[in-house]
Amino acid sequence: MVGVINLHPLHLSWTGELQDRQFKRASGTSRLKTRELWYQSDPDNKHIIHYRDPKEVISALLGNPAHAKDIIYRPRKIFTDSSKTTRIYNEMWTGEWWNMVQNFLPEGATLALVIIAIDKTQLTQYSGNKTAYPVYMTLGNLPRSFHQRPSQHACVLVAYLSVSKSIGQELTKKHKSARIQQIFHDSMRFILEPLKEAGKHGMEVVFGDGYVRRVYPILACYVADYPEQCLVMCAKYGTCPKCMASENDLGKSKASRRQAQRTTLAVI
Repeated sequence: MVGVINLHPLHLSWTGELQDRQFKRASGTSRLKTRELWYQSDPDNKHIIHYRDPKEVISALLGNPAHAKDIIYRPRKIFTDSSKTTRIYNEMWTGEWWNMVQNFLPEGATLALVIIAIDKTQLTQYSGNKTAYPVYMTLGNLPRSFHQRPSQHACVLVAYLSVSKSIGQELTKKHKSARIQQIFHDSMRFILEPLKEAGKHGMEVVFGDGYVRRVYPILACYVADYPEQCLVMCAKYGTCPKCMASENDLGKSKASRRQAQRTTLAVI
């Protein structure tokens, strides 16, 4: 797979913009930009992605006046009683991870806990059995109950990934799978690229209460079903995307070594 990636680099080009009325109602902007990806060895087959700047989505979510009283700026520790012997973990801000990361931020700064959700969707039969590949974004700074209410506009469409199956008819099944993985990872890398600089140096956001705060967006959670988990981790379908267990070792009582970031990066 690595050889395929090296021999067939992907290219990008800007092609235009796409209207999105739902996001316009939620945040006042309606533009989805469009990019084309293609392989140097196969320039005729274009893979189109529609996307918007994730920093714009973060600013819209944190700047929504309807959320002003519910946004969490710092982590909290919640206990069952006044003795403070038993912790309650029910929201992202009640966990240990945010408490640990918060200590590395400048005084007065806060985290924007980015949650990404993806799921390839089968459209209705009236659309010719076509599929869509939406990518949604929300924030862990909002109560989780908000994520389940469309009326709260707490979960925003950030991109449509390519669903094109034109990846080279002459390739073997293994090489086709490698190309699909590469297209997915290069698309997500491009879409989330603006968060890298903002995560290191922060970004100023006007919140719904009118105050300007410095925010550090960090990808905190990736919500996906099993096929997408395998795709994200570059794991073989039928194996565990979370650990290094082989197909024959699944279900055994002995725990296997967990997947590491460097393992996925080595495959990519």
